[in-house]
Amino acid sequence: MTQPSPVAIYGLGNMGYPLAERIGRHFPTQVFDLDAAQLQRAQAAFGAAPIQAPSDLANTRTVVLCLPNPEISQKVLQQIAPHLPRGAVVLETSTVNPEHVHAEQKLLAAHGIDVVDASIMAGVGQMVAGTASLALGGDPAAIARAQGVLDAIAAKQVYFGALGAGAAAKVINNAVAHAVMIVVAEAGAMATAAGVDCHKLIALLSDAQMGLHRPLTHRYAERIVDGNYAGGMPLDAARKDSVLALQLAQTLGVPLFAIQGSHSVYDMAVAAGHGRDDYAAVAKLWAAWGCPAVPAKD
Repeated sequence: MTQPSPVAIYGLGNMGYPLAERIGRHFPTQVFDLDAAQLQRAQAAFGAAPIQAPSDLANTRTVVLCLPNPEISQKVLQQIAPHLPRGAVVLETSTVNPEHVHAEQKLLAAHGIDVVDASIMAGVGQMVAGTASLALGGDPAAIARAQGVLDAIAAKQVYFGALGAGAAAKVINNAVAHAVMIVVAEAGAMATAAGVDCHKLIALLSDAQMGLHRPLTHRYAERIVDGNYAGGMPLDAARKDSVLALQLAQTLGVPLFAIQGSHSVYDMAVAAGHGRDDYAAVAKLWAAWGCPAVPAKD
């Protein structure tokens, strides 16, 4: 039986190590990290071979990058690209922007190598448990050549489109999560100051018909996507509620940043004449600025 080609993993950090471990269950692996202890750990746990030099990759058809920043990814690829076989695929799992993946592809194209953005949509615990998912972007043929390795990393995979689309989806997802984190922290501070039970607040914000879900599952997924702003909660009323929240925070002595900034958007949308539309009509501002929230319909 033919021995499968080895898979090289660069980066054995918090996410990189469990990722390498999952791949190591199905493929012979080669690993590189600046931490010698992590290399020894991988060698002992799943028989990974430490990469001593770029020339070790002469028969390696899939390389996985899980590195701290795009500059390091670029430096690694500059060193190893001349040694990889033509037709090899690099899976960029690090959190990067589309421009970084495009720069990687430009570097690799001269060597007949493809890059695929395979952004990890999960935390470390989910990678360990096998419940992580991947946001993919790139040439479907390149993805097909690396499909076995992708399947070893995560069973759930979503193809977002051309090269860079998976990376963009990951960055956007994280941006939303980090912004919501500030909003939730502000909400918790207001709740504590107002004597609201934090556990009941969590239940309220988690309700599918209220709280955090509704702006996404109804107002974006239905109203903005369909361009339907008739009826619903008027933007004027949403602005009024925003004013009440700012007043409450001021009375309680709670500093606001994200909620305060968001209020300015409601002021602008009302001033633009959208006050009687459903408050999802704030999206009309971005459309007017040439950045619509959804593609134009044919």
